[in-house]
Amino acid sequence: MNADGHRGWTVRRRLLVMMVSMMALGIALTGVLSFAVQFRSLQDRVQADLEQEVQEVTSLAESGPEVDNEPYEEVDALLRAFLETSVASPNEAFLAVIDGQPTLQDGGERTFRVDHPDVLALVRETDVEPGRAVIDTVDTQGTTLTVMIADVQLPEEEREGTFVIAIDSGTLNGNIWRRVWTYAGVGLGSLVVAGVLAHVVLGRLLRPLRELQDATAQVSTDDLSRRVEVSGDTDITQLAHRFNAMLDRIQDGVRMQRQFLDDAAHELRTPLTILRGNAELLRPEDPAEVTATRTLMLDEVDRMQRLVDDLLVLAKAQRQDFLRPTPADVTELAVECMERVTALGERQWQLAADAEGEMRLDRHRAIQAVVQLAANAVKFSEHGSVIELRTGWVDKDDPQRERAIERGARTARRYLALSVSDHGTGIPETEQERVFERFGRASSAGQVEGSGLGLAIVSAIAEAHGGAVAVDSVEGLGSRFTIWIPVVSAPTAHRVSAPTAPPERASSLHPGG
Repeated sequence: MNADGHRGWTVRRRLLVMMVSMMALGIALTGVLSFAVQFRSLQDRVQADLEQEVQEVTSLAESGPEVDNEPYEEVDALLRAFLETSVASPNEAFLAVIDGQPTLQDGGERTFRVDHPDVLALVRETDVEPGRAVIDTVDTQGTTLTVMIADVQLPEEEREGTFVIAIDSGTLNGNIWRRVWTYAGVGLGSLVVAGVLAHVVLGRLLRPLRELQDATAQVSTDDLSRRVEVSGDTDITQLAHRFNAMLDRIQDGVRMQRQFLDDAAHELRTPLTILRGNAELLRPEDPAEVTATRTLMLDEVDRMQRLVDDLLVLAKAQRQDFLRPTPADVTELAVECMERVTALGERQWQLAADAEGEMRLDRHRAIQAVVQLAANAVKFSEHGSVIELRTGWVDKDDPQRERAIERGARTARRYLALSVSDHGTGIPETEQERVFERFGRASSAGQVEGSGLGLAIVSAIAEAHGGAVAVDSVEGLGSRFTIWIPVVSAPTAHRVSAPTAPPERASSLHPGG
């Protein structure tokens, strides 16, 4: 579409013109070469026929009549014998001229007369050397005749003999020209049919481009729902697929930005209200109230800081640089997690490191997810209760593999399972999915402090690794949260046969955290 609003040379039109032009050029070149060969072949054939007739006359003159096989002595007898024994084609005629006068000609009906004055005039005007022949053309009787004029000399003959052979080359050329026009008509018809078919086919092939053009004109920051309808598998449809995928990414990015702003506005409103309300009610002359209000306001500021940090983690989870995978020893990973979680509360911390070997993952993000699950377990369990951290391999025959895939994990031959189990309040079955949503909290959480973003962060870290997270919980008995991370490269060691890790790493009790 040009600036003035008028449609210009579209891709479809350009391709159509190019295709038809190339087809027309191919048809034209084929016709020119083919018919040039035919015209040239006709000329050679006419000349060969003329020379052949003259050669037969010469041979007959030398061999003589069949009666005595003596050479002919009279030119009229020679030519008469030739005319009686030779059969001319429908486009060919013979004429014997003796002393400048037409004497004999072959019989048969033809579209031209060989003894026509125009032909005779040509014979008289043509200077032929003795014993030689000359080929010339003459336009007469509505056609073109190719004429060979041959001088006939006999040893004992005093009269001048001339043998004239005329071929209607005009009619023969006309036959070829009729084929030329037929070819041109068929070629033109073929171009029209091919142009129509190409127009239809190009329309279907380029339809994604038109829809892509319409989509780009309609897409805005307020409406990113427009998509290109795609069918088939071509380069152009791949472009449309990638355009749709790009819009999906942009829409997800805009949605996450809006969600971030909405979440921040929603969650920060309450602490800001508390801060403002306490600031307005503060009595500066009362030192005790100033101290209490200061402590409360600092607590609210800390809570806002934690909330903002959690929101930023969720916002970064969709970025390409959120994860920085490196080869990591899964046993050392379990030990590092254990070293961090024991400081979260006075619990009976236990470690069962059933997985050994290496795999690629973001070690810091994996530890962050495990620590978050452990902190969650501390919040909803009693002092001195058991919290277990377990690692293990999930192979293709393990039922956990199917569950991991059902939960959205990328299909892989092996997964690393990181689980945290507690004996706390548990989660009602109807609320077990909601706890992974942003600000989603179970009804059993009660007055337990938290923003409701911890498990959403765990889920984001698992999904960023191509894995998944799930919870198994019974209300009143406790919960087990499990993270499955697909193994990119096979670990260097296999699962140990013992059900628990070595004594120095398993069933460790850390009173006082």
